[in-house]
Amino acid sequence: MTTQSVDKAIAILKQFSTEEPQLGVSELARRLDLTKSTVHQLLGSLLRAGMVAQDPLTRQYMLGRGTVQLGYTAIYSDPLLHVALPYLHYLAHDVGETAYLAERWGLEGAPVLQVLSPIMQEQLSWYTTVPLHSTSAGKVLLAYAEEAEQDTLLSKQLPGSTEHTITDPAELRQQLQRVREEGYAICFEEEELGYNGVGVPVWNPQGQVVAALATAGPSYRLTRDQAVASVEKLKAISGEITRKLKSLR
Repeated sequence: MTTQSVDKAIAILKQFSTEEPQLGVSELARRLDLTKSTVHQLLGSLLRAGMVAQDPLTRQYMLGRGTVQLGYTAIYSDPLLHVALPYLHYLAHDVGETAYLAERWGLEGAPVLQVLSPIMQEQLSWYTTVPLHSTSAGKVLLAYAEEAEQDTLLSKQLPGSTEHTITDPAELRQQLQRVREEGYAICFEEEELGYNGVGVPVWNPQGQVVAALATAGPSYRLTRDQAVASVEKLKAISGEITRKLKSLR
């Protein structure tokens, strides 16, 4: 494959999501502004490599087992993800909500590892970026970002996902200061109505915040009182992750 072909193949793989697990040649061609023959050829290569599979009934394509294998390899190759995974399992079952680890990608945040709620199996979109100012994990990551990076974000118009989203830069600055002082962030229906979250920072052995550990769930289950009550548990688990990372050095 040429470099251009590799880029196009990667773009095809990125089109699949939990919301759209299956896509056809025509739809992929339309989205990527490619010819159907080009998409069909690339899918053939991905199919032979096990990166995609084809549903025998719909004839549409979906991610293949090869991507699952790569995903697990990535988790166990990354010290942070490897160490955090068992703690996410514990946290999800202990609090009964989805537990996840998020990282900052520029001016956005993305869940990079998650364990679903044992109650209702709500799933976040892995590696789907979200605004930093409207989620608990995002606010944690933003609160500990460099001041210049905060200024860059706060100089832009902050989108209001719901009526509860904080879009005023001055008010958000005050909240970020509280996050740094208290060591956690809570969001109540700021990114999605009926959904709450609470997050804390995860520190690496060098004393830098490298991720946010968070739980999220429906507001009727993860109430304000329950969110606040889970803060110390989240902080304790975050501390354990940091200590484990130190032991790997």
